[in-house]
Parts: sequence; C-alpha cells; structure tokens
Amino acid sequence: MALIDHMKHLRTACAVALTGSSVNAAQALHVSQSSVVRSVLAVEAALQSVLFDRSAKGMLPTPQFQELLVRCNRAFQHIAITPFRKSAHHALPDWMRCRFALGLGVRHIRVLSSLAVTGSETLTAQHLGVSQSAVHQTLVQLEHLSDHMLFARSRQHGLRMTELGEQLLHKCKMCEFELTQADEVLASWSGKVTGRLVIGTLPFSTGPLLSKVVDRVMQALPGVNVTVVDGTYDALIHQLRQAEVDVMLGALRPDFSMQGLMQETLFVDRLAVVARSAHPLARKKSLSWRDLRNAQWIMPMPNTPAQSVFEKALQRGGIAMPVSQLRVNSALMMQSLLLQSDRLAMMSPRQIQREIEARQMVVLPLSVPHAERSIGLLRRADLLFTPAMQQLLTACHEVAAEFVQQNKESFHR
Repeated sequence: MALIDHMKHLRTACAVALTGSSVNAAQALHVSQSSVVRSVLAVEAALQSVLFDRSAKGMLPTPQFQELLVRCNRAFQHIAITPFRKSAHHALPDWMRCRFALGLGVRHIRVLSSLAVTGSETLTAQHLGVSQSAVHQTLVQLEHLSDHMLFARSRQHGLRMTELGEQLLHKCKMCEFELTQADEVLASWSGKVTGRLVIGTLPFSTGPLLSKVVDRVMQALPGVNVTVVDGTYDALIHQLRQAEVDVMLGALRPDFSMQGLMQETLFVDRLAVVARSAHPLARKKSLSWRDLRNAQWIMPMPNTPAQSVFEKALQRGGIAMPVSQLRVNSALMMQSLLLQSDRLAMMSPRQIQREIEARQMVVLPLSVPHAERSIGLLRRADLLFTPAMQQLLTACHEVAAEFVQQNKESFHR
C-alpha cells in the first residue's frame, strides 16, 4: 500500500500515538472518538499489522509503528502552515493544530502538482482522468485551507502559480517524499528492500566511482530501482532541495555553505592535462607551461573546481586565457573531441583510465599546481536513511576507500 493514499486515517493514527489514547486524539482533532477508532482500524487493516499495544492506560505505538511515526510526523510537519488553531494540548506538533495539514489529501497534492505544470484546469482534468469541475473544486479547497491565492488567473496565460503557491507546492512534495520513504521502511519490515534511488552526478568527476557504486547497490538490493541524472551543479542542487534527487555526487566546492544541505568528502582526486596519444606534445618526456602557449583547449565548465585549477595554472605559466573558448559538459563528447583533434583538456586521469590503458590517450608530463580537488557527496542534512539509502552510502564509502588505497600504492611505486 502507499501511505499517501491513506493520509486521513494515517494522520488520525499518528494523533493517537502522540496523545496516548483515542479519547485524547479525538479532543485534539475535534472529531468523535468513534471516528478515531475507525481510522486506526482502517490503517491497521491496510498495513495488515497491529500498530498499538492497547491497555486500560491507553494506546502505545508498537516499536515498528514508532519508527514509522517519526517519518509520518516529519511528513505532516512539512505541510504545517499558518494559521494554527488553539488547542489545550500545548505539546502537540504544529500539524495537529493546522487546518491545512489536517485537511490536505492526496487528491489535493495531485491536482496542485498537475496545475503547476499544465496551468490549465482542463488539461489537469484530462491528465488525472477526472472532471474539470472536480479539479476546480479541489483548487478552491486548497486555497481555502491555505488561506492564500495559489494561482494568478488570466485569459491569456491561464493559471500561473504565485510565489506562495510555489512554496506550498514544495511543502507538499516534501510531505509526499517523506511518506514515500516511509513506504520503503514498511516494505523492509517483511524483508523486502524496494524503492527508488535518484543519484545526481556532475560530469568529469564521478564516472569510475558511480559505476562501481551503482553496481554494488543493485547487487545487494536487486529490488531497488536506481536512476542516474546528469546536470550542472546549480541544477542538481535545486533538484536535491526539491527531493527530486536523493544524493548528489561530484567535485565539492571548498566554500560550500547552504542551509539544509551537507557535503562529505569521499576521496581526493588530482587533475592533469590530457591529450590523444598521437598529439605532438605527447612525444616529449618533459614539458613546461610555456610549451603550451599555442595549445587549443577544451576548457572546464565555468564556476567549477577544475576551472579554478585551470585558470591558476595558466596564470602561473604566464599564458593568457584562450580567446576562442570551447567548453563541453559531456564526458563522451569531451573524449570524442580529444581523440579527433590536437586539443588539450584538464581532467582527472581516472575518468579516462580505459583510454589510457588502451594507449588512445595520455597524461602529459606537466606539473599542474593546485591540482587536487575533493570528490564527495551532498545530501539533505535532515534526511532519514532508508535501507536503500544506507546501502548507497555504504557503497560510496567502500569504493572511495579503494580509490584512496590505489592512490597510496601509486604514490609508493
């Protein structure tokens, strides 16, 4: 079952766990005790599991439900927006006092998400397979519950989401994400590790790392679906914040400081100047940067650690920045251009290890100052790990440790 499809009953069951009894939950939610009991039974039937230890003293969540409760509470907190209503239970979480959090259902989330894309009630109705009037009524309910105008209306542009609407959509997506993660925990109770991992990767920094990591995760957890998404640093950071990406791998920024996100170094990599084996400079046993004055380059992407190293190296060698600048954001295109021309590139030899072993490409005998860069991962700081996410992080650490050992062995040769 998908927990998000049972939001109403799940909220009530969480309220019982937080207040200690169906009576207290009914008072806190301003509903009847009988409706609370029905909701708890509905959730237990859907999960095919007993969620509470019942006694004369009240209802205590079972250890398994306690774990699930933490995730559900986080999910509902994401949609806890003002106004909060007064309650005699001062210790209750915000969502139990919020009209929006208590009234939101999966239908509202689906309609809001679709309207944000289509900008049309008619198109959303077609997309969701419901009537246009049902979509309109759901939107009216959303704006009533949130006490905000979520879309600006115009005949020319249709529905355009307001800034408050975008903020609310983000909160709904985070709620949905947390409940999806809880679904994975539920599946693990029966010994089945399922779910989906989305890994964002930066070009030219994670090829060998990522391929090994993904292979190990899928061997250990064959029931998990893995999706790898390429992108620029800024684009992936946005996707990470929106929970569209679970973890991001690549070259870390030394001045990193982003609220809600954290980064971890896995290993230190070194950049070098590379070229095709038939390049005229490849015949020389030693080179200085002056030998590269007339070289044609495939330059690193702007605002990357590689770009910083490249600029410092040229400056130290007394070489002006190339007038005609070629930049490539694809590892395959980079290799193709290098193999078919006399251009040079600054990149990690680890990224082209196979081409080097096949004697198609070489590392030029050139000292590169400040060549080190940290390769690591970024994730949301408050993320609760699912079994699949824990396996992913374990694999990252294992492969990184192997790379570190390889670097030590190469250094001592």
